[in-house]
Amino acid sequence: MKNILLALILMITPASAANIEVALTNDRVEVDTGFAGASLTLFGAVTGLDNPASVDIVSVIQGPQTQFKVRQMEKNNLIWTPGPAHLIDSAPGLYLTYSTREIDDIAPLPVQDRYRLDADYLDIVVATHAPADENNAGLYRSAFLSEAEDLGLYRSHIGGIEFKKGALFTITAGLPANTPVGEYEVAVYLFRDGELIGSDVAALAVNRVGLERRIYDFAHQRPVSYGIFCVALSLLAGWAASVAFRK
Repeated sequence: MKNILLALILMITPASAANIEVALTNDRVEVDTGFAGASLTLFGAVTGLDNPASVDIVSVIQGPQTQFKVRQMEKNNLIWTPGPAHLIDSAPGLYLTYSTREIDDIAPLPVQDRYRLDADYLDIVVATHAPADENNAGLYRSAFLSEAEDLGLYRSHIGGIEFKKGALFTITAGLPANTPVGEYEVAVYLFRDGELIGSDVAALAVNRVGLERRIYDFAHQRPVSYGIFCVALSLLAGWAASVAFRK
């Protein structure tokens, strides 16, 4: 009887939690006119486990919230033209995952949904123009995810995670050249036998510098003046080109 009770206790006892701490070697990325991407290295340590290398790690890099536009091509006689723009609201401008194995082999679907471990579980809202478009909202969402993946903004990677001596590990991630500026969240989740046993978060800032920064601030802080400046600059360039061609 005691053996049976002991077995039942072991069955209902949840997996022991572990402590995980992570930090970026550089929590600030500077973007200028020659920016061609950047490499991030995140160091972490796991405590509370006898064999840290027996667990799985999933890292999610996302942010900032951005708006995108999706257009469906429409056939007009023999010509295909872009249709009305549908707004994708509050989607992460960048969403990258790194994992020791396929995420489906690490965590069950409800856990993936709860912690947004895959782009399919993101709360992406499509603003439609007419009631008939609501039926195609899923199509627009899928088109956006496909395009974001092609642009390198949404990617899932297996690897990039390496356990070092003892309980230390590193995660090496790459930011694409079209990485949007803003505040990012780098979350790291520790799994064992499909159960989350620890997590930690680090912050990352991607900022423009130099001339790019001044233009960016001017455009966002004084949009009307920026628009007038762009129009005036275009007129000046057109006038200079016409003078050059006359000569």
